[in-house]
Amino acid sequence: MENNNLDIKFLLLEKLNLIEELSFIEAKRHEFETNDIVTATRIITLIQNGIVTPSLLGKKLNISRQAIHKSINNLCEKGYLCLDDETSNKKNKQINITKKGNELLACRKEVMNKVEKTIKRNIGESEFTKLKELLGKKWD
Repeated sequence: MENNNLDIKFLLLEKLNLIEELSFIEAKRHEFETNDIVTATRIITLIQNGIVTPSLLGKKLNISRQAIHKSINNLCEKGYLCLDDETSNKKNKQINITKKGNELLACRKEVMNKVEKTIKRNIGESEFTKLKELLGKKWD
């Protein structure tokens, strides 16, 4: 199949599937549930980058308040997150990453390092740099 005839969504999904396959292998190696390495790390990474309230997370992920609360509670039950009262407003909850959550993020980082090394080996350092620059540009 020639790549010139494939649309951008298909091409990106194809590469995402490769990343997720590698993620599943690493998750098993580190004794994490395979779906946690993909789904949980999305939420935990946003929290790590400063999005620390359920309402902000819901807005960023474009999901309902109920869905984000369910996801957060699930991640709390698994030990990846904990909820604490905000210092300025006890009614609001602040989401914090636990030690186990940080271990999951470390696993994700290891996966991404392997993925990036594989891409560099296959397309070359300069093409990899261009790829990251293009994907890093604002599209909207």
